[in-house]
Amino acid sequence: MIDVIYQGDGGPWTVARVAQRASETIVEYTDEHVDHRAELAPIRHLIHERARVYAGPVPDQLPGLLADSLPDAWGRMVLRRDMRQHGIERPTALQMLTWLGQRTMGALTYRPVSSPEVPKAVLGDLDEAQASMLKVLAGNADGNAVAERLVTAAGSGAGGARPKLTVASTPDGKLVVDDGTVPPGATPWLVKFHGPDDSEYLSSVEATYLQMAALSGITTCEHTLLSGSSGTQYLAVRRFDRETVEGAQPRRIHMSTAAGLLETYPEHNQHLSYVELVRLTQHVTGDARDVMEIVRRAVFNVVAHNRDDHARNFAFLWTPGAGWRLAPAYDLTHSMGPRPTYLVDEPGEHYLDIAGKGAGIRRQDFHELARPGNLKTSQIDDMIDLALSTVESWAELATANGVSEQLVRQYAARLPALAL
Repeated sequence: MIDVIYQGDGGPWTVARVAQRASETIVEYTDEHVDHRAELAPIRHLIHERARVYAGPVPDQLPGLLADSLPDAWGRMVLRRDMRQHGIERPTALQMLTWLGQRTMGALTYRPVSSPEVPKAVLGDLDEAQASMLKVLAGNADGNAVAERLVTAAGSGAGGARPKLTVASTPDGKLVVDDGTVPPGATPWLVKFHGPDDSEYLSSVEATYLQMAALSGITTCEHTLLSGSSGTQYLAVRRFDRETVEGAQPRRIHMSTAAGLLETYPEHNQHLSYVELVRLTQHVTGDARDVMEIVRRAVFNVVAHNRDDHARNFAFLWTPGAGWRLAPAYDLTHSMGPRPTYLVDEPGEHYLDIAGKGAGIRRQDFHELARPGNLKTSQIDDMIDLALSTVESWAELATANGVSEQLVRQYAARLPALAL
């Protein structure tokens, strides 16, 4: 049995006790949590339900409240590898949570912490860090002290398929790897590295997409491009699940993805529509501004050819004072989307459909979002026109960010991606 601890604003308190039995996970809220009246899982596990038995998809059988604490492909690989090196060959999901302990995203942490103390690490040259990440990804980093120190200290709490490190910018200007505790007053960031098959311009493209999204009226993460010694640029984004506090540890903010709230996971071929995402936002935040922003993101993703729009790429934040609100947009880039292997060079489809379509989406298809979003079709048309105007700036912005002329032309040929 393990304890789930909320360590955000107003905390800490023990949220729940969790145990696993065969293929079932039993989650029971504590009296302390009920007294705080904090709806941290407002769709699938309300406070008044107290105890819940969850028998979800393999391999983890974790309800969404807990599943969002575990990383995706890259982090999961690092986590399992670290545990194997300490004699745990086939860790359970609860063991993985207690191994992370306080090295989780969001405000939930887990006890008893079962991992050994990790070494402190300063992030040096980004190219060296990138090489270390790729060695770990390839499984041949044994004996590489830099790689071991970086990935162990990072804790692998961040999601996504590519290497990344949670870091913090200290008041004296250093970048240190965030192992759950950082120097007082530090500002938390996430540095994104490149996979072995990625273009060296991957980060520059994503930075450009964040710029275009902001021009389209979308709330995005603060970001910057950091250069390695070779000149390769790496994207750093300010973490929205942390709030900098002068002279103290950053304050944690509870976070859940749309996948976690609805317990609908793309890796299990469970997919949503944008209509369902709009309805989720309306139910969880009740804020017309958040609902309008979700529609803006749907429009932008289609027009800008971002087809990696699965339910893990939309998140919501909760604090005692403000309740639930939509998190800033993240993981925006030029994406081909899922497609059969024989169409490897052809555009795929969106994860989230509109009007039942994952491709070939037209202006009138977006009007389906008007009723659930309580919007006028003219408002949606205005969003589309703004997004169409924004993507015209792709070439200028991308060139300024250092994207190669060839890649600029290649992506420009697919923009805008709205069907006529």
